[in-house]
Amino acid sequence: MPSKDKAYDAVERLARTAQGSYETVIDHTVALQERNMEFARGVFEATAREYRERAEANRTMARELVERAEEQRGAVRAVVEESFDAYRNVLRVPLSYYEEGLRRAAPGGDANDGFPIPNYDDLTVDEVSDKLESLSPKDVEKVRAYEKRHKDRETLLARIDRKAKATS
Repeated sequence: MPSKDKAYDAVERLARTAQGSYETVIDHTVALQERNMEFARGVFEATAREYRERAEANRTMARELVERAEEQRGAVRAVVEESFDAYRNVLRVPLSYYEEGLRRAAPGGDANDGFPIPNYDDLTVDEVSDKLESLSPKDVEKVRAYEKRHKDRETLLARIDRKAKATS
């Protein structure tokens, strides 16, 4: 029976060797599966992180676009208001000429309405300055107040102030 024992020993060694080979294959397969799972998890996490970053970047860009749209809306509103004011003023000019004509045509009407310098609005700084010499201190003050309210020409106001000081 020695050959039978040898056969059993050989079969037993073959089984142990096969078992070791299978264990090695299984260990490698399990390790490979774990690495594949880690890789897949990493890919999903990186993808999710990238999507979050892109979403935040898109939100930031959308906020900036909204802010700029608001700024543009304000600028357009200002342009429209200024344009409207300009057109309104253009339309008022004929009306103001009509009102001036009515005032002049009215009995006792006077183009100056008691203002000391006739056609004041049509005169230059030098022309007004020349006429200041013949005015009373009270009339000089009327001219100064009118100039300040309407054209506010600094050089003319300085000349009026010098004239007022000289007469007082």
